[in-house]
Amino acid sequence: MMNTPRIQRIKEKCKGLFGPSYQKHRSDSGLLYPGFVITVTLLSIFLAQASPNARWNGWDFHAERNATVNKAIQYTAQYKTPLTETGELLTHYRFESFGATDPDEVDVNAPMIALTFDDGPNPSNTARILDVLSANYSHATFFVVGTNAEQYQDTLKAISAAGCEIGNHTYNHANLTTISADEVAEQLEKVNRAVKKATGESTTVIRPPYGAYDEDLLAQLDAPVVLWDLDTEDWSSRDAQKVVEAVLTKVKDGDIVLMHDIYESTAEAVEIMVPKLKEQGFQIMSVSEMAEYKGKSLELGKAYGGFESSAQ
Repeated sequence: MMNTPRIQRIKEKCKGLFGPSYQKHRSDSGLLYPGFVITVTLLSIFLAQASPNARWNGWDFHAERNATVNKAIQYTAQYKTPLTETGELLTHYRFESFGATDPDEVDVNAPMIALTFDDGPNPSNTARILDVLSANYSHATFFVVGTNAEQYQDTLKAISAAGCEIGNHTYNHANLTTISADEVAEQLEKVNRAVKKATGESTTVIRPPYGAYDEDLLAQLDAPVVLWDLDTEDWSSRDAQKVVEAVLTKVKDGDIVLMHDIYESTAEAVEIMVPKLKEQGFQIMSVSEMAEYKGKSLELGKAYGGFESSAQ
């Protein structure tokens, strides 16, 4: 092609347009654009998480709870009723079954149970249990011993923050029927001091170690006594699968279930059974919550094994 004077002038103009200054501008724009995209993306994620009602943060909901659901699904073949995802997730079962509009809403006509844990708190196992309860819109009652309560104050705070109930299980797991009245008072008061120091609240219910009580003890105590209906014997088996089977094959509406959060196998069992219980329609709550929804008053001088009946 001929390099005519006209073509030469056009080249000179283009050189001015796309010369060093243009290249610098292009380079700066190339850096600014990815930064703009990243900023907008992070802002969108923040806004989604900040809004509890936003449907578009569901990816986080699924990612956070899939591990728990998958653990439950591993045991599907062992039970007559297969585990299936209902709605978005097993934890949303009640939306489908009872038409709940709020995951924390309680249906007094639907079955409910109270899960209880003795001898803790334990920083690792109790935290795992609280995680699965929270993921499934559930609560429980933790009967703590003072020696652990003093040592693990942060775990007590976590129990309270999760909306769970803290009960008194004596300072060092003493048999309250074999010690003096002054010793009984000291065993319980030391637990209350540890719990109040961590949470600002005292314990609400008492579970005497070994389930041992008599009329004299009941007359002395300043909080209702809570026993249990279903003993998982997790302390004996130390086997998550056996604990799961003990609950799923026997539990019924109104039951108080006994477990211990000092065992890793129990924490694993809870991770498996809670989604399954929710899928079956059970509402899982603390002892005092269940008593309230069942229309029962927890009275002094009585020992409650469940809310179909009480023992004295």
